[in-house]
Amino acid sequence: MTPYREQGRFVVRLDLSAEFGDDYEGDDDGYAWLERWKETVRPRVVAAVFDALRSDARFKAVSAPRGASPDEEIEISVTLRA
Repeated sequence: MTPYREQGRFVVRLDLSAEFGDDYEGDDDGYAWLERWKETVRPRVVAAVFDALRSDARFKAVSAPRGASPDEEIEISVTLRA
C-alpha cells in the first residue's frame, strides 16, 4: 500500500461546432463534418497528447475510461513513477 498519495487535475476540453451558409438544408448528411473530425483529427489529437505525456519517462500514461462515451471523451490516468 502506498503510504501517501497526492492528486491533481488538468482538463483539455474541445468544444466543436460548424457554421454553414444560408443555403444550408439541415443535418441530412448525418453531421458529416463531425464524423470527418472524429475519423481524421481526433486520432491525431489523442496521439499527440499521449506522445507529450510519455515524453518524460517518469510518467506513465494509460487510457482510463470511467463510463463516458469514448466517442465524446477520453480520460487518461497519469502516474509519476517515484
